[in-house]
Parts: sequence; C-alpha cells; structure tokens
Amino acid sequence: MTNTAARLNFLESNKDWSEFIGSISQNTGTIYHEQWIENAKANTERVKKYGWAAETLQEAHKGKTAICLGAAPSIAKQIDRLRELQDEPDFVFIGISSGLKYLLENGIKPKYAMICDADPNVSRFWEGMDMAQTKDITLIANVCVHPSLLDMWQGDMKFLAVWTTIEDLDKELQKHYAPLNGCGAFFPALCSQYNTGVAFAYLILECPIVIFVGNELSFETEKTPYYIDREDIKDNWIRKPHINIFGDTVYTNYMFMSLKFALEDFLGKLPGWFFNATEAGIFGVSVRYGNLAWIHQLKLAMAITQARSIMRTGKPLTLAI
Repeated sequence: MTNTAARLNFLESNKDWSEFIGSISQNTGTIYHEQWIENAKANTERVKKYGWAAETLQEAHKGKTAICLGAAPSIAKQIDRLRELQDEPDFVFIGISSGLKYLLENGIKPKYAMICDADPNVSRFWEGMDMAQTKDITLIANVCVHPSLLDMWQGDMKFLAVWTTIEDLDKELQKHYAPLNGCGAFFPALCSQYNTGVAFAYLILECPIVIFVGNELSFETEKTPYYIDREDIKDNWIRKPHINIFGDTVYTNYMFMSLKFALEDFLGKLPGWFFNATEAGIFGVSVRYGNLAWIHQLKLAMAITQARSIMRTGKPLTLAI
C-alpha cells in the first residue's frame, strides 16, 4: 500500500469527521449531482492520458514546505515577499483557479494550481488571463471538473477522484476509474479547492510544513469584496460577525465557516507544522477556545523563517511559537 493510500484509509476511519464532511458534500450535491456524474464520464479519456496526482506525484516534494495561496484580499500585502520566495527549491507554491489570474499578473507562477468545480461558469475566473502562462503549471483537477475548463489549460494536468458521499456518484467513479487515484482509495473531500490543495500538499507531495496565505475566510467589513481583483455574485451573500485572529470583529458566511471547520479538523488529525500566515481573517481561531494550538498564527516572514529551521534541523527556532 502506498503512503497516500494508507493515509486516506486512516482518514476514512474517523467516523465523526467523515460524517461532517459528508453532510457538506451532500448539500453541494443537491445542486451539482447530475453535473458531477456527467463531467466524470466525459473526463475518462483525459484521465487516462494525463494520469493520477496520487500516483505520479507521490513524495514529489517530500520534506519541503508547501505555500498554499488563496484569493483573499490580504494576499496583496504579501506579493513582494512571495515573489522573492517562489524560486527557492525548498518551497512549493500551490494556487487555486479563482486566484490564478491575480498571481500571474503579479509575477507569481505557482508550481501547481487546484481546480475542483463542476460548474463551467468558473471560467469567469480566467477571463482576460493569458492561458499560455499555464504551460509551466500543473493543474490538479477533480475528475468532476467541467471538460470545457480543462480544454482551456495548456500545461500538464493530473487528476483526483474525490469522495462525495453521494452513493450513485461514488459508484460511478469506482466503475469508470478503478483503481481510484491509482491507489484504490478516494481522496478526502474538504469542501473547497483551497482545502483540497492543502490535502494534496500533505498527503501526496508529503510536505510536512504548510504555510497558509490569502485564507481569510471572512471579510473585514460587511462590504469588503469577496475576491481581491473583481466583483462577484458572492459579494451579496449574507454575512455574520465572528472574531478574527486578533480578537476583533469581522464578518463571515455559512460557506466560509464550513471550509474553516473542515480544514481545521483535518489538520488537527495530522502530525506536522501548520503556519497561518494570512495575517488576517478567522482561520485557526475559535470563539470558544481562542487560537487553535495546532495552527500557529505567524507573520509571513516568521513563518518562512520557522519553515527553513524545521527543514534544516527538524525543529523550529523556539519550541514555543
């Protein structure tokens, strides 16, 4: 059994976690159920051509640090430092489809880009983007991504078969894609392409250190835009107050809270070093318990320093970080 398969089987054995993720997946599935099945069938030949992420990229960056790049407005303050860091071989940049255009326009080209959406309208994220710039980026795609989005990509791509808890869809995936992911196990559903990117970094690339950037999961005000570089229909979703990592009041929504709980709980089950360097937002903070012990809240510069120390010596500069 590969390391990825063993880890996926371990996660599936956590009943409470599986049920929580399943309930969120079911909610999304009421909207995209038929689209997921249709897309999965349409992508079978493409998967055969390009292959599985879990099979091809197993241990590809073992022991290195993954920088997971979101699309929240806070990332604008960190672009210069990220640009300086991106060519260092010990750091692996992982972006998401909704934030890729902004990254490319600001001189940052992630090694991997995540896409999980079945809806062809996701193409709006790439409007005006020079797709030729994707030639050097590997797209990590859910098998249920709409084929029209994959048609646009000019670089390499690898696939993931993600667990949905929707019985007939999971059966279809097992029927058309055995052995799933090349290792015979579903990849965990973590409710968003950003969260899936984190799981990809840890479970497949085997990066034991993850730095989170642009992952606010909230808004500074009730009018703060959803994305850094454009207006979106999501700007109108209902928002409710929540404390941020500094104890101040910001605003979030139901979807963001689901993503927050899913990722926090996932990381709490894993050994590793997890540094939230978003420098804003609500990731890693609980109204009841304060900052979660397994997600360290650091400035980006300090997160990079600590990651270098761990990669070099096996421990951070200080034990109490």
